[in-house]
Amino acid sequence: MRLPTTTFSLFLITVLIMHASCVMAGNGIAVSKFSSKISEQKITADCDVIYDLDDRVKEALRNGIEMTFKLEIELRQQSVYWIDPLLSKFQRIFRVKYHALSKQFVMVEMDNHKERNFPDLYSAFYYQRRIRNIEIGSVNLLDIEHEYYYRTRARLVSENLPLPLRIKSYVSKGWRPSSGWTTWPM
Repeated sequence: MRLPTTTFSLFLITVLIMHASCVMAGNGIAVSKFSSKISEQKITADCDVIYDLDDRVKEALRNGIEMTFKLEIELRQQSVYWIDPLLSKFQRIFRVKYHALSKQFVMVEMDNHKERNFPDLYSAFYYQRRIRNIEIGSVNLLDIEHEYYYRTRARLVSENLPLPLRIKSYVSKGWRPSSGWTTWPM
């Protein structure tokens, strides 16, 4: 069966766009450091995240598209079963948007609704790079007879993008940067 010329042309253009988007993509997001400690009956952690976003994502932010980012930390117990039990979970969600009148980037931390202004994107993401004294849970969650580990992930929440960009995120990794789940020993 022979494809009509227009269908084949559209297919070829789609493949070329997907290839170009993969070639031009930045390194994405990475959780570069993680450490935890137990003090005063609390489990706390420190985390470093690197945000190296694709140029198209940065350009969309500069053009006023609001984007939501999420850092997730899970404390899990190692198990002989298929799924390790989740003991505690921490999430930090923040939104970044460009305010055209002030020519500033506004970052809103969703857990406490604090707003901070930054002169450029680099400063905004640099502020979110080092997260300290995250309260993960209570020491009462732990049992000496078991082993535990952390899972961390930082990502752009592509489900909150406007519809045209959400569709792009399905075919281009540059529009859905994520560190993927990384495990860290306790």
